[in-house]
Amino acid sequence: MYAKKRLPIVGAFLAIAVMTACTNQTKVDNTAPLPNNPSPTKEPTVDKSSEKADLVIYGAAGNTEDEFNNRWGNALKVKFPNYTLKYIANQKGSTLPELITAGQPIDIIFDSIGGAAGNLIQNEFQYDISDLVKKHNVDLSRFEPSFLDATRQLGGLYGLPVNGGGLVLYYNKDIFDKFGVAYPADGMTWEDLLALSKKVTKNEGGKQYAGFATSVTHPMRMNPMSMDIVDKATTRAAIDNDKWKQFIQNVIVNPIVQDAEYKAFIQEKKGMLFTNDFAKEQNLAMFAMNFGLQYAVKEFETLNWDMVSLPTFKDAPGVGTQPYPNFFFITASSKYKDAAMEVLKYVTSDEHELIESKKGNIPVLKNEEIKKVFGQDTAFKNKNMKNAVFFNKFATPHARTIYDDKVIGAIDSNIKKVVYGEADLNTAFRLAQEEANKAIDEMKLKK
Repeated sequence: MYAKKRLPIVGAFLAIAVMTACTNQTKVDNTAPLPNNPSPTKEPTVDKSSEKADLVIYGAAGNTEDEFNNRWGNALKVKFPNYTLKYIANQKGSTLPELITAGQPIDIIFDSIGGAAGNLIQNEFQYDISDLVKKHNVDLSRFEPSFLDATRQLGGLYGLPVNGGGLVLYYNKDIFDKFGVAYPADGMTWEDLLALSKKVTKNEGGKQYAGFATSVTHPMRMNPMSMDIVDKATTRAAIDNDKWKQFIQNVIVNPIVQDAEYKAFIQEKKGMLFTNDFAKEQNLAMFAMNFGLQYAVKEFETLNWDMVSLPTFKDAPGVGTQPYPNFFFITASSKYKDAAMEVLKYVTSDEHELIESKKGNIPVLKNEEIKKVFGQDTAFKNKNMKNAVFFNKFATPHARTIYDDKVIGAIDSNIKKVVYGEADLNTAFRLAQEEANKAIDEMKLKK
């Protein structure tokens, strides 16, 4: 059943996936950007069963109906002629709270692992599909294990991943060329990145160039150390400790404060460098962000850029980003769970995943032949996308909760105070811990 007037946190979901943050880095991005794929060139084999079903699919990221049809809808209509498919995008007038209030049936939710806690769990839509997987002969051993582990961390196998996601390092070739510095490489450590950042952090002709930037929110959600944001047992913030402090210090603070001019620039600006600085202003040499930025930001069509794998820590060699997959989740309220499972089975088939991979969507299967064609039908096929995504192994997913956003928001605002020279690191973490726990308690009272 639908949750009894329990509404999710929906403010984080914006129309085009990850690029909420193009203009406002404090927003939370919940799905990786997706290419505007044409319809598959190969028609799927038609399912000749007589089962009929009226399936409603809700797109939490707000992707348009055309975008949904180009990726899945058109193929599903051919594959399952007895199914009637209705797609509803998250937008004004059709947000999840509005649909729940109106009693709108929803069979499948398309959402990221980051959004699932708020949309799926908080509304009690979660449904463990393990029995359906067996019934419909879905071989889970085909999948990249960490993608499945990501949903199991929520409490069960509530859906199947349809594309992967994770952090990569974008870089502006022109800035490196301008200062005669070698480009970043796959397999760098964070120490390597810090040293490289120093070489391209310069003030030239009155323009400040910065070596590296990222958000606070993305590395927290996908941290390579697999650190929890909330202690699931106590529902208390789990950030005020040495491991989190060291991570934030290395990834967020040090690249800025190691250079006096960069630090002064940020303090005067009162804002961290982000997507616009990298893609439009072009004063940022390296930018760590969720894979798919190139599909969402038009400037990448003319920007002289490439990407490499996320740097790693010396005490965790070869371990990169946590996975950030998007899923098709079957809802507990669906009256057509078997039909919905057939949809999940098809969109994760070798046949369809091959198409997805060619179009630059990170494949969810271990099949090396599918990985081999990754991105070959995109305008960016000559970029280092494959290595950037697959060079490192994925980190173990941390245990996500419906309270993670509260903690991330608290640490985001307080760490900026460190960079702006308004607080020291220990004070920032102590305040963030206190603010986060207060916000969690307030959230519990509203249930």
